[in-house]
Amino acid sequence: MEESIVRCKTTAGTFAMKLNRAWSPNGYDRAVELFERHFYDGSHFFRVVKGFLVQFGISYSEDKDLQKFAKTTIPDDPPKGIKFKPGIISFAGSSDNSRDSHLFISYGSAKSLGTEKWETPIGEVIEGMENVEKFYSYGDMPPWGEGPDQHKIYSGPNYIADNFPKTDKFIKCRTERLNKIDDDDNKIKVVQKKDHVTDEEHFAAARAQTAKEAPDSTVGRLNSPSKALQGDNAMFAGVGGVLLLLIGIGLLILRYISSRQSKASKSS
Repeated sequence: MEESIVRCKTTAGTFAMKLNRAWSPNGYDRAVELFERHFYDGSHFFRVVKGFLVQFGISYSEDKDLQKFAKTTIPDDPPKGIKFKPGIISFAGSSDNSRDSHLFISYGSAKSLGTEKWETPIGEVIEGMENVEKFYSYGDMPPWGEGPDQHKIYSGPNYIADNFPKTDKFIKCRTERLNKIDDDDNKIKVVQKKDHVTDEEHFAAARAQTAKEAPDSTVGRLNSPSKALQGDNAMFAGVGGVLLLLIGIGLLILRYISSRQSKASKSS
């Protein structure tokens, strides 16, 4: 099953996430596409609650198609029994099938996390969790705290810059897909891509090349016996020629002896 490594540079340092499609297929596909399209670059970690979670997912991208895509919701994925612990990543939501672009990273093992259908883990932080834990906190969002109001963030980056200037943010993220394939003939376990492109076209080309070479080798194997037969025929033809020559010489000798005997009998 496919996995992806997402490495992000932030104002608090770098960290890396490993996203796992087996955990949440719909969630994985949405998150990876958003990261690959740089949706989160430059966005803020607007909800930082120490000991609980850090939330993000409101982009300042001017790409209208990307913004429209990010606001569409995806179906929930059945939970796989993965427990929340520091570093576990999940979508945030509000009701069934409400996941869009909002993600959070767990700071702890709160029992309340994972109790809703939409809180199915999609991956975990594998490097730099100490930097994730350094994100500046103004407290929870209203009405539970005095942190940034996420609805006002949609107006643009100035809201946080003017009112919550210490809020940390993404600088840039880079995504690598890890594609597993099962092939009866070629057991390729993992292929790492650094160009943000999936491997389907490369696998197709490889299989096409294999298919192209296979008939040639088969023809070669089929042609080998016929070539041997051709060689045998040539050998037999050579032997036959020698035999015919010897027979011809023998007939000439017999004819010569016969003529001599005939002459001897006449003279006598």
